[in-house]
Amino acid sequence: MTQHSEKGLAKWLALTLNLIAGSALLAMMVITCIDVIGRYLFNKPLVGGVELIEVLLGVMIFMALPVISWRNEQVVVDILDPFVPPQVNFIRNILFNLVTAIALIVIGSRIWSLGARASSHGEVTEYLHLPVGMIVSFFGVMCWFTALVLVTLGIYRALVQYRLTQTNPPAHLE
Repeated sequence: MTQHSEKGLAKWLALTLNLIAGSALLAMMVITCIDVIGRYLFNKPLVGGVELIEVLLGVMIFMALPVISWRNEQVVVDILDPFVPPQVNFIRNILFNLVTAIALIVIGSRIWSLGARASSHGEVTEYLHLPVGMIVSFFGVMCWFTALVLVTLGIYRALVQYRLTQTNPPAHLE
């Protein structure tokens, strides 16, 4: 299963999340260029540039995380996969998705509580006065969404991969 096989809601959701993540990356590049030019040519750095970069970096990461997870595009070392039976790979993939989802639920809960605390204290960023609590809470929600994706689509993809190996065994096993 590839990204090209996505249809309907999954396709549009992936496109939307990727567009937001890509726009955040583009904005970070533009802000950095403006800040560097202003700092070195005019001795006037971009006020709040660092704050914007920090927020946009979080947006980029947490928007891309669900898409990376459901497309199974994490960095992996698969040097032993051809030698491991499909049943073991299937169990490993299921366990990986479940353990990662549990970790993301715990991390998301912690991030959410930090965001709630920041909101209750009325914390804002230093220069641009962005509401820290809302931004941090959004990152927690995206962790939970990624956990949901891992449990649903991640396990679905593991099942599909397992079925494909059952109908088309690897060449070295024949």
